[in-house]
Amino acid sequence: MDIILNELKKIFNIKSVILLILINIIMYFLFIEFEISVFPNGRPPLDIYNMFVEMEDDYGEFMDEEEFKDFKVKYEEAKREADGYIQSKEDFKRAGIMNYDDFVNMDTNNKELKKLNNDVIFKRKVDVFWELPWREEYIQVYGNREDYMMSKASNEKQEARIKEILEKNLETSVFTDVVFFNYDNLIKPVAATILLSVMFMITPIYLRDNKDRISYLQYTSKTGRKIFKKKIIAGLLASAIIVTLQFICFFSIYSTNNTSMFFNSNINSIYNSIISWYNLTFIQYIYLTVIGIYILSFTLTLISMLVSSIGNNYITLIGIQLPIALFVFVILLNYLIHYMTSIFYPKYFLELSYIALMLISTVSMIVRWRKERKTDILY
Repeated sequence: MDIILNELKKIFNIKSVILLILINIIMYFLFIEFEISVFPNGRPPLDIYNMFVEMEDDYGEFMDEEEFKDFKVKYEEAKREADGYIQSKEDFKRAGIMNYDDFVNMDTNNKELKKLNNDVIFKRKVDVFWELPWREEYIQVYGNREDYMMSKASNEKQEARIKEILEKNLETSVFTDVVFFNYDNLIKPVAATILLSVMFMITPIYLRDNKDRISYLQYTSKTGRKIFKKKIIAGLLASAIIVTLQFICFFSIYSTNNTSMFFNSNINSIYNSIISWYNLTFIQYIYLTVIGIYILSFTLTLISMLVSSIGNNYITLIGIQLPIALFVFVILLNYLIHYMTSIFYPKYFLELSYIALMLISTVSMIVRWRKERKTDILY
């Protein structure tokens, strides 16, 4: 245990921790901060978000037919509000625009009418005029939800999955891709930041000893031969600490986006363009991404330690780690974290990919460990 604690102290040395903090600050402001500070990102995302918050508050996690009727009543009320606004303005009267239907159908090629439209929508930003088109769209989508959902299928397996969703009425879930895409656009750079942090902190774990030829002294004793294994344990513990602390920081910041009301909503909603192979709620999807990142982190930890054990200098390690990092950030994150469980991937693609990564990294490290146990000390 003393050896493991000592190795953890070497991993979390002051210089490395300070550099790690700087790396995370840079990554945050380059790739993460935007999706936090501007959510919902302008209009109409803000109006769609507000509409679904209201729906969740009024109807809960799903909208049934009776609640849909109530939603249409509220649409008519909003429409009357828009009529009242139009009828209170003399410039609309002069243009012959008497109600919301006239406003929607007016000829925007006409300069005067276009000016009126822009004044209401973009200059004054009257909320009801931003809100109404999305209420109309939701009514249309909900009323034709079976056809709308089936249009997302491109093969028989996807059709079967969507039919299963329709049979269980999961498509009536009060959930929007404004929330889903925001989280998905956040979790990918967060995962990249976490994995980069793991690589940065773990990669030197064996290199320090190799550079100073300390292993020659260690391997002359029976206890010294066990240090290689102890370092593996220390590396995995350090990785768990790094990932956990970063998740605590991220979810503390993400909570400011105020999406918790949708945590129990099924992600297979008619208003979410991503359909899942599984009946996941939003919070379950979040848990799944967290588990996936932990697995990738432990996998990358083992690979980084493997690279560290065979490298003799930092240039060699960088040369080996760079293509690994590119593969992880460009390929793995796109397929294993981005839109997890989507029906656009084969059904068991996710599970098999993670199992394959765990087996490759674990077996490679075991082979390396056995080789180290038999290594001759040459002077």
